[in-house]
Amino acid sequence: METANINTAMAQTDPLHQYAVPVHQYAVPVQQQPVNYPVQTDVSTSPVIAAGIFGLIVAGTGTMGANLHKVNDGKMTMGEAMGNSLVKGAAGGVAAASATAATATFTNGGLAGLAVTLAAATGVSYLLGK
Repeated sequence: METANINTAMAQTDPLHQYAVPVHQYAVPVQQQPVNYPVQTDVSTSPVIAAGIFGLIVAGTGTMGANLHKVNDGKMTMGEAMGNSLVKGAAGGVAAASATAATATFTNGGLAGLAVTLAAATGVSYLLGK
């Protein structure tokens, strides 16, 4: 019992070891939580822009396919084929975007929407072709 008192007294007065405590005594187990970074899963592109991009891709690639035959036949250079495809692709994109905007504005879809889409796309293509 006397030894315990001496050890306790030394531990309290020994300046070298007064702050020495076992590391595990105050260690709190840390639970790792997964970090939830904000991820945008709903990419809500305007339907008009999406239709325009789709029209650009479809018209441009379709035109390029036809132009490649002309390049192979020697009637057109590759530069001319690419330029022509970009111009016609842009016209197709504008026509598709315009038709989508007109349909969304004036109809609720259905057959009337289809009629407005066809009329608007044809009218814009006609105007851009002049």
